[in-house]
Amino acid sequence: MKRILVPVDFSEDAVFAVDVGVQIANSLKAKLRLMHVRTGKKYHPEFAKDNPHFIIDDKDTAYMEYLVDRARVAYKVDNGEVDAKFREGNVVREIKNQAHYDDSVIIVIGTHGVSGFEDRWIGSNAYRLVSHAPCPVLAVRKQMTFNHEQKILLPIDTEKVSRRIVPQVAGFAKVLDAKVLVVGITKRTKWAIPGRINAYVHQVERFLKKAAFIPFDSAIVDGSEGPQELLDYAHANGATVIALPVKKTLNPFESVFFPFANELLNMSDLPILAVPEHE
Repeated sequence: MKRILVPVDFSEDAVFAVDVGVQIANSLKAKLRLMHVRTGKKYHPEFAKDNPHFIIDDKDTAYMEYLVDRARVAYKVDNGEVDAKFREGNVVREIKNQAHYDDSVIIVIGTHGVSGFEDRWIGSNAYRLVSHAPCPVLAVRKQMTFNHEQKILLPIDTEKVSRRIVPQVAGFAKVLDAKVLVVGITKRTKWAIPGRINAYVHQVERFLKKAAFIPFDSAIVDGSEGPQELLDYAHANGATVIALPVKKTLNPFESVFFPFANELLNMSDLPILAVPEHE
């Protein structure tokens, strides 16, 4: 049985990530594993304020037990399993290792807004995890919504990797019974080849129709001035997730997202499905 991995640090964003993880596990008929990496930091979860016994039993094991019990209430997989793991060490390395050990199909992680110079909302740990994870990573935060009726926006630009992730995005769409919004990104430059983006979008359409049998809509959006028009399209058409390709990098000063995708990430108020390049 497949497994979903949800790293938690007991923040409100992590609690929301657990809720999203349960939804995906129910759709995938998968096991759900919560994990916490012990770093020596002291936690004071918001949910503990409403539970007086946490004042006495102020331990990460008690917090984790609470989240596991909470997840089990909404978990609806026959013969499934919700459990928890604790690891110690570097947060990103331990999450990556656990995902690899479990052969996780997706990591769902909550984010914390600005926490590093290299990103805006995704959070520095989540940002680094994306570049090292052995599977796709869904980054969410509590202000976002993750409805049962999903629409996944898939931007297609001149980067070949934007088309390489199509099979993974289609697979994610299939298990969530989601529609894919294929959006070609054009730019007004003298180097642009007329019809190139349209051809790429048609390639994706053919795959979704003939190989994946995924419902889709498609459009062409001008990205010359940045991602705002794409985000406007996403909101106007009810997109709930944006899928982005990422590349492997060991250079902390190098973006793991491709240029347009990185700018889109910085502006996005929608969950991001980050698919590693090697996938």
